[in-house]
Amino acid sequence: MLLKSRIAASSIAEVVIALTIIALCFAVASLVFVRGTSMVSRFQDVRHQTEIQSALFESLLKDNDSIRDHEFEDITVTITADENSDTLEVIEFAAFDNRSVWKQQILKPTR
Repeated sequence: MLLKSRIAASSIAEVVIALTIIALCFAVASLVFVRGTSMVSRFQDVRHQTEIQSALFESLLKDNDSIRDHEFEDITVTITADENSDTLEVIEFAAFDNRSVWKQQILKPTR
């Protein structure tokens, strides 16, 4: 037999408790790491939303359709007709991974 001496039951229980605490610490640390790395993309989304809203407000003040020609960094702009109204269009701003950053309904331009 490998072990010549007996191991006390209390020391086995102590090892199990210690391993459980270590595993719990690793789980909490990994959760904090994952949440911390995902926060960067949320701050990026807030920055993109602020840029989009300021461009929309600027085009509203100038009373023109400059939002259609505006270039956004890492954002694709899609303009579709609104399903519920003939006089509205839906402008959707999506990030590079097809996440919707902002969706805005506007009046169709009079042509």
